[in-house]
Amino acid sequence: MNPLYDVVVIGAGPAGNICGYLTAKAGLSTLILEEHERAGLFANCTGIIGVEAFRRLNLPPEPIVSSLQAITFYAPNGRSFRYDPGAPLAHVVSRLTFDQALVDLAQSEGAEFRFGVHARVITVEADGVELREKEEEAEPIRARLAVIAAGFGSNLPLQVGLQGPKSIVYGAQAEVEMEGLRDVEIYLGRKLAPEAFAWVVPLSPGTARVGLIASRQAPNHFKELIDHPPIARRLRTPRPKMLLSPVPMEPMERSVTDRVLVVGEAAGQVKTTTQGGIYYGMLCASLAAETIEEAVKGNDFSARRLLRYEQAWKRAIGEELKMGLSLRKFFGKLSDAQIDALVELGTQEDVIGLVRKLAQFDWHRELIQSSLKLPALQEVVRGGLW
Repeated sequence: MNPLYDVVVIGAGPAGNICGYLTAKAGLSTLILEEHERAGLFANCTGIIGVEAFRRLNLPPEPIVSSLQAITFYAPNGRSFRYDPGAPLAHVVSRLTFDQALVDLAQSEGAEFRFGVHARVITVEADGVELREKEEEAEPIRARLAVIAAGFGSNLPLQVGLQGPKSIVYGAQAEVEMEGLRDVEIYLGRKLAPEAFAWVVPLSPGTARVGLIASRQAPNHFKELIDHPPIARRLRTPRPKMLLSPVPMEPMERSVTDRVLVVGEAAGQVKTTTQGGIYYGMLCASLAAETIEEAVKGNDFSARRLLRYEQAWKRAIGEELKMGLSLRKFFGKLSDAQIDALVELGTQEDVIGLVRKLAQFDWHRELIQSSLKLPALQEVVRGGLW
């Protein structure tokens, strides 16, 4: 018979690994399951992680391949403005190396891993949780508590009565050879990325990740992006291999039930401004680990007890997510002419000063609220551009 673990974590992505690392560090017997043969193997991600995450979570620096020093924003009409804070905003990592480093970190504290195990069936019993690859499997994996960190799209939350995030967008991206790279480039406009944005993220010299977020027809917009003259003339990869992934646009309403917590993209813990999920997922995973440790000590795995985790992550990022959604709704209604006007505002001294004062890579609410009070932006609104 399989042993009874204190915690089983489903998914060896950043959120799952951080949660497993912390529960193992707390002395809890921890098993982490990963459906693929290696962590990070099929991650479709820009790999951008803010400097705050490295400092706050003490993340290993070895996976860093480049740093985000400045961002250039391009309007539909080709005009641009460049934001350079004078210090790195974030680091770009190799997800394979990063995820493996987190595996090593968790293993160093005694967490056990099983790769190539796809947990498809979850059952909550009175005395624990059982996980199986197949319904008829005789020997389930057993634990006192389970953490679902299987990424967006898993049906495991639904099996325990939790409704996953309802609203989604799609991320389309390819790793390419490309010349003339200096900054991260952000492209705006309804042709390339309606309601969102497209990006070029430099990696090592001559390589980049090129992609976009779109609510629909993402492959078509991706083709428009790589054919866009400012990108096409520097592209040295004739047929980029696009990866397409759904990304949640808002968090699930309930993220706990008896003996089960949901973390990371599976819970919709993703920045609603940019759809970046690595830091928020790891941050929420650390809050989950704190609740799990207390639950094990008190031998109380009820939904009421685990609700402390949900309350904690909503305090930490809930208002950020709400503000980001409001901004996305606002931005999604703008025409190209309106976006041109807003990009032009980005070159004005009062706007630049406000950005330098309030901009943070992972926290956008204060900057958004303050920007809406700027006379220049209010003038755009009064001028009929909104």
